[in-house]
Amino acid sequence: MINIPVVEDDEKLICTYLNDNGYSAKGCLNPKEAYDLMYNSTYDLIISDIMMPEIDGYEFAKTVRELNKVIPILFISALDDISSKQKGFRAGIDDYMVKPINMDELVLLNNAKNIQIR
Repeated sequence: MINIPVVEDDEKLICTYLNDNGYSAKGCLNPKEAYDLMYNSTYDLIISDIMMPEIDGYEFAKTVRELNKVIPILFISALDDISSKQKGFRAGIDDYMVKPINMDELVLLNNAKNIQIR
């Protein structure tokens, strides 16, 4: 099973949908919770928002990249401007979806990432 931490203020919706579609998604409201999860388990893909209290998604992605160069990181954000996207890719993310997202598209994208992981 593909394990995914979802670092997002609406993590319950995304986790429920992913779990119903064969993934093992665990919700985190902020990067500190995600660090705790990732310290204790192995994950195959990270889904993260950008706008979060204390540590934003950019800093979170940079920190993850320092520790793990290969895990795919997907940003899901309401920020739709090119500079936000560029900043995300410079921080080390692999893909970017603009809210509101289509949950079926999210599952398709995750399926594509899973093929690349294997």
